[in-house]
Amino acid sequence: MSKFKIADIEIIPLTLKPVKPDWGTNNSLDTANLLVLIKTDDGLTGYGEAASGPAYFNQTFGSLLDWLNAYAVALIGHDVRDIIGAHKIMDGVSGEHPPGTQPARCGIDLALHDLAGKLLDVPVYQLLGGQYRTRFEMLTNLYELTPEAKASAAKEFVDAGYTGLKTKVGAATKHGISKANLEIEKEKLIATLDAVPDHIYVDADSNQSWGTVKNVISIVEELFSRKHYKNLSIEQPLNYLDLAGHAYLRSVLKVPLIIDEPITSPAAVLQAIRMGAMDRIVLKISRVGGLLPARRIAAICEAASVGISLDTMPFTKLGDTANCHLAATLRDHYPIDVDGHLWFEKTPYVGGLTMIGGHAEIDDAPGFGVELDKDLLDDLRRAAD
Repeated sequence: MSKFKIADIEIIPLTLKPVKPDWGTNNSLDTANLLVLIKTDDGLTGYGEAASGPAYFNQTFGSLLDWLNAYAVALIGHDVRDIIGAHKIMDGVSGEHPPGTQPARCGIDLALHDLAGKLLDVPVYQLLGGQYRTRFEMLTNLYELTPEAKASAAKEFVDAGYTGLKTKVGAATKHGISKANLEIEKEKLIATLDAVPDHIYVDADSNQSWGTVKNVISIVEELFSRKHYKNLSIEQPLNYLDLAGHAYLRSVLKVPLIIDEPITSPAAVLQAIRMGAMDRIVLKISRVGGLLPARRIAAICEAASVGISLDTMPFTKLGDTANCHLAATLRDHYPIDVDGHLWFEKTPYVGGLTMIGGHAEIDDAPGFGVELDKDLLDDLRRAAD
């Protein structure tokens, strides 16, 4: 068999312990992270990650493992350099862009990119077309449940060098969209905004929970009646299916509008752009099926002057490094969310991205530049069995 043919695909489920089991929310951090190893006959291996959250993307270890095993059977013998062809083969297994399979498809896609980079002795961002930069400003998420805790966390991250904050403002409204609960979320948002200088991006993410167009307009108008916040953006205030509502909000609000959950494929992005539903998207490579579809989405957004924010799953360091390689190709990038790997006590990887002073950096190592710590891998694999 040629050195460019897939000889074996190994899937390793991992059990990763969170640093903070409660992580500022009412739910424990529950993620499904699986390592994908694609091997050639001459012993070269590419590493990918299938990552999902059962409470968010709705996939479990079991469902991801089933899809990964089905893809693996179909891809044996395929040329690792033909990533488009690999996606076509996966289409034949599960259909094109079905949301339930995307994290599994992403794991295969990442491993193929890593392996192709190693075969050609180039970093993955070169496979994606080259780079504008390899050092990136960073964003993090604020899950704190009180205004005081939000303000304190915001200051802490800005002091550490972060230039983007996604403040979660939907915890109360998930228990009922009442005036009182909306007021709670507004006060948390004000606390975040008032705690940081106005060059810091503040994205107010309600995770679809603010209910109606009028609720959103009321909150934003009340905010701006007290002060002009030029650094504020509103993310996904309405249900993910309500593109018309988001388009209307974009036409009347003084702040940029971001959508997240509808971004599942290039076709979905094109429909949202046709509706005029957003100024910026949140792009999760796990939700769209990997780097190949993510680059297609990026091209559509750049042509339409729509901004792009990259988001972790949370990934391990492998997935976060892959996000950095995608970020390197973006013309006008926003601060990127690649600190998901810090949510876990330990993961079986060395190399990859480095974080310095609120910035992430990647080098020109072949592939993703991430290797396995085999002792840690054995420990985490045994825990998963």
